[in-house]
Amino acid sequence: MSTLPSIFVGAAPSDARTLVNTGTIDYSKTKSVSIGLNYLSPYLTYSSEFQPDDVLRQDFTQFKTDGIEVIILSLYWYRLEGASRGSYSGGNSSCTYFGDRFLDEVKRTIQIANESGLKVLIAFHTLWGSDDSQWCTPEYVIDPITKSHIGLAIVRSDDMRRAFIDMFTHTVQYVAETPGIWAWDVLSEPWYWGRTPNEHDFVTDNGKTQEENFITLFQQLSNIVKTLDGRLITISFCSTNTYSGSDGLPHIQNIFAEDWGWDERIFNAVDFVSFNAYLPENIELEKAWQDFVTSNIINCTERNKQVWITEFGSRLTNETEQAHSYQETLSFFATLPISGCIAWQWTHANLPIGYADSETASPYNIFSDNEQGIGKLAYQTLVHMTW
Repeated sequence: MSTLPSIFVGAAPSDARTLVNTGTIDYSKTKSVSIGLNYLSPYLTYSSEFQPDDVLRQDFTQFKTDGIEVIILSLYWYRLEGASRGSYSGGNSSCTYFGDRFLDEVKRTIQIANESGLKVLIAFHTLWGSDDSQWCTPEYVIDPITKSHIGLAIVRSDDMRRAFIDMFTHTVQYVAETPGIWAWDVLSEPWYWGRTPNEHDFVTDNGKTQEENFITLFQQLSNIVKTLDGRLITISFCSTNTYSGSDGLPHIQNIFAEDWGWDERIFNAVDFVSFNAYLPENIELEKAWQDFVTSNIINCTERNKQVWITEFGSRLTNETEQAHSYQETLSFFATLPISGCIAWQWTHANLPIGYADSETASPYNIFSDNEQGIGKLAYQTLVHMTW
């Protein structure tokens, strides 16, 4: 393992900014926090074509050596089901790796991770809004409001919610009891458009709001996992949301508290709570971001739930700047009562010449092609962090 510059090595100071600004280390405040990586795949397939067994073993052995304990595998709806409802095998005009063939590759990845001593968190990573979700949501899934195939259809239509539950049930049944699964993240970043009558807080086709339909879905998915598999359950929520206001200025909101209002039914549905928490790019929002994230985590622990950070990262393309962002984020997390934090993202693949893939090319990717797969400085920052 390469030696990390001293500015990136340290433990949790009483003030999260102290370490970043001065390099001061306060070893009296160390604690045990698990670390991990979102382990992504080219084209989101986990196929042996792009990640053969030797690539997986190389990565997972390196992770174990470096103290990584958990990896997340992301399952997107369009990989779990074909273009037609209930399609888990056969042909698909848009992709070949889907349904049971895709899940076989996921099980292969879990098996090798387990052999390497890593725990796997399976994450259902369906997107919700109108921007990115159309490419990852099957074409038959139609939202009755926008008439497009977006994930929010499942909290606006009883029929589409049933379709999601059917797909979810098939997936859990197919993968259940696979050695190496640590927990299930049953939904990623659930949210809904608007909460006022002038926005989108409308009554859906079953006479309930989107919020109520989501909470019912949380309960249903939790019961499915408990019945079919029995391992731990979480949901990865957005902690905050940044946006540009009508005044043209950047703003930030505590979207978790605003969306869900600390509804006890959410906490009853999960074994632990997860948050995705990215340091805002606008430094003016950083203090409010820290306050919101702190409030959310403290309030969850006061409800006797452990908290994990299931996504954080940086898309800065300069390696040193990206590592500095990691250090600042991790130093802040070290002041909080979390049980683990998992970085976004690591993607290692043997892609043929001429192939392009958004995951391997992503600025968030902290895998480096050199030094036999050793990660970038941001990865070194993660594994050298002393809690």
